[in-house]
Amino acid sequence: MADLVYRQNRITRTTHWINAIALIVLFMSGLQIFNAFPRLHWGNTTEPEEAFLSIAATNDEGDVRGHTELFGYRIDTTGFLGVQNTDLGPAPRAFPSWLTIPGFFWLAGGRRWHFFFAWIFTLNGLLYIIYNVANGHMRKFLLGPKDAALLPAMALYYLRLRKESPQQGEYNPLQKMAYTGVFLILTPLIILSGMAMSPQLNMAFNWLPSMFGGRQSARSVHFILTFLFVGFTFGHVLMALTTGALNNMRSILTGWYKETRPKPEEEPVWLETFTEEMIKKPAKIPVSRQLSAPTALEASPAPEEHPATPQAAQDNGTPSSESANEQSAPEPSGETSPTESKEAKKDVGE
Repeated sequence: MADLVYRQNRITRTTHWINAIALIVLFMSGLQIFNAFPRLHWGNTTEPEEAFLSIAATNDEGDVRGHTELFGYRIDTTGFLGVQNTDLGPAPRAFPSWLTIPGFFWLAGGRRWHFFFAWIFTLNGLLYIIYNVANGHMRKFLLGPKDAALLPAMALYYLRLRKESPQQGEYNPLQKMAYTGVFLILTPLIILSGMAMSPQLNMAFNWLPSMFGGRQSARSVHFILTFLFVGFTFGHVLMALTTGALNNMRSILTGWYKETRPKPEEEPVWLETFTEEMIKKPAKIPVSRQLSAPTALEASPAPEEHPATPQAAQDNGTPSSESANEQSAPEPSGETSPTESKEAKKDVGE
């Protein structure tokens, strides 16, 4: 049993898809910018040996190998990170061309794509938040104290260690925690860290780089938060696919969501069958307790009659013996035969 419910309004659907496109372009153009300087530092220094993350390539007598180094631990990432095969042979490249915008190496083009869609993402996000705060929808997916208490139970449910879901409302506690983290922590930090890397904005807001401990720290925070955004997006898409892909897609495209209603509680089959049998076949009274109509009449107490005295019988012209015989004879039943009725009329006539 299901009902179609208008779940997503036009502004929510429009801003959702604009943000989706903006995030894809921002991610791919950001990797293009990273390829120009594939190292991350803390503070303001940019010395190669002080990088905590670097993606590079080594050439050992013609054998070009890519590697990723994190806090001094080196991992061979040939074939994906560090080196890419081109028409001219293997070339050092942090992220492959199919993951970047533009596909070829162009730092200036990557920056233009990135900054343009960064403003689209920011303004579109502000419109989404203002609208949903105004109509009261925002509080539906923000984590509250009651939701926080249900987080362990919801995690056990997803781990198949709990049978019943503690979800109350449209979003469960884990979803609310993810949305709260994205709206109130992740998005503001990624916007501010991006602004802190801009030399022009640094002139107007000189406190931005200091907020993160330096421009290189802001760049590192921006890079890390980008992949947290990717993780959230991946989880969001996975949940949409595993909880009814067609239904969720219809909701975000048209606004209509098919909501399943629980079936009303039904009586057990054995009780329904028993009720039908009782209606068709009423309960039988034992034979010993049955009482027919004639017996009921005989069982009812007859009114007391004073017996006729012999003297009264003689006065009526009836012998006493006949009177006695009539008194000792059993009373006739309510039915009288035709012969008896004729004789009675004859006696009356005499």
